[in-house]
Amino acid sequence: MKLNNYWRTKALTFSLLCAVGVHAQHSWIYMVDKCDTEQDYFTTPVCDTYIDQLLQKGVSIVGSSKWLNAVCIADADLGKITDLSFVAHTKSLGQYTTEEARTDEDFSYGQGDWQIEMMNLHRYHQLGFTGKGVTLGIFDGGFWKVDSLPIFDSMWANNQITAAFDFVDKDTLRYNESTHGMQVLALAGINYPDSMVGAAPGANFVLARTENTYSETHLEELNWLRAMEWADSVGVDIIHSSLGYSLFDTLQGDYAYQDMDGNSTLITIAAETAADRGIFITNSAGNSGDDPWFYITAPCDGKNVLCVGAVDSFRQISDFSSRGPSADGRTKPDVVAMGRSNTIPDPAGILRRGSGTSFSGPLVAGLVACLKGAHPDKTNAQVFDAILQSCDRYTTPDNEYGNGIPDVLKADSVLTEMPVLGVDELKPLDAMVYPNPVKDILTIRTTPGAAYTLLDYQGRIVQEGTLHNLINFVDVSDKMSGVYYLEVRREARFKVVKVLVE
Repeated sequence: MKLNNYWRTKALTFSLLCAVGVHAQHSWIYMVDKCDTEQDYFTTPVCDTYIDQLLQKGVSIVGSSKWLNAVCIADADLGKITDLSFVAHTKSLGQYTTEEARTDEDFSYGQGDWQIEMMNLHRYHQLGFTGKGVTLGIFDGGFWKVDSLPIFDSMWANNQITAAFDFVDKDTLRYNESTHGMQVLALAGINYPDSMVGAAPGANFVLARTENTYSETHLEELNWLRAMEWADSVGVDIIHSSLGYSLFDTLQGDYAYQDMDGNSTLITIAAETAADRGIFITNSAGNSGDDPWFYITAPCDGKNVLCVGAVDSFRQISDFSSRGPSADGRTKPDVVAMGRSNTIPDPAGILRRGSGTSFSGPLVAGLVACLKGAHPDKTNAQVFDAILQSCDRYTTPDNEYGNGIPDVLKADSVLTEMPVLGVDELKPLDAMVYPNPVKDILTIRTTPGAAYTLLDYQGRIVQEGTLHNLINFVDVSDKMSGVYYLEVRREARFKVVKVLVE
């Protein structure tokens, strides 16, 4: 969803969803393992043998994910896979139809000094920290005329756009769709002398079209995930998207606020996995602050996603900026930046004004690029924490402003004082277990190749096995109701979670 101009007036009614009966058009089919276990899990594709068997049964494959070890198929083909032993689990996507979007932007002429100065980025640029050597990926609905508008000439002259792909059309990116991504890119890194300078004018950029601006469907989450895997393969350091997912083209398949818990949506799981693999994730909070939805949207609910809300030029929260907390009670957004009456280029490349968290988000993404360029020896977690500490409301965070407006000079000082961490400190075992309580299928998201042991309250082993995938499904439907302890371990690292079986 384009957060700066896609507004909803429908109220969420979860009970209605259940009453009308959701019929999904596509489903994820998760595999039990990968045939080649000797290769790196995240770069190894879904097993060709499994794919071939699906095709032999006449199954239509819409897309696949290396990270999830899953394929997306049409629901009409679900009956063809019931006897396949390599299918671990199926999960449906929501049904959808097409609906017209409404543009809500108030343009006027102006320059973009204050949107940069509010975070002291102009001074940081003067010190030579412009994001040089850092690659920032932008996921959006298109990048209108970025290849031909004069305002982007310096990017091409300096070879700053290093890769681009269209995941909607599954083809080479053509710069003929959506001004939204073009404007986001400009805010992140344009260098148009005497007119507009982005937050990280020295950074390199990777562009991915993941959003079909003519509809709002769950398949766009698949595009986002596939773009994430591609961006990882081409070496991006940061990924920013001014996109978010909550309400879709009809009430059928909409997310509920309870899904904004950091674990439930496909796009948030993808973002969290990318963060685990060393990519810094920033995302705009959404423009639902004065809409019935009100809250942040996925993937901003991720615990490792730097979620960005919007303030005006007087540093006051914008009414449209989506609010927190996440469904599990964490403070969101994490930070805010200027997102009302920002200077942005129009379709002809003329500088005008526009509003939305779509425009505050890339400013913070550029700030991250500048800090990572200045402190290449610091971890993403350290950069994340330093940004929060630099904010003007760090000691009194709330669910409107988060921690407030970051100051890049303060963040730089905090990072300078932080130690350089060792490898063991960088990669503790992370295991997410849900739902909890559970009735039948327990989902475990963790490092592929980990082992698990389920113990009863007396410490007796009742089930154990290997977790071959990033997302694993453990059947506990035959267990008696009560408290159990799940131990997930990988080499010397482990995590123990108390699980309630109902």
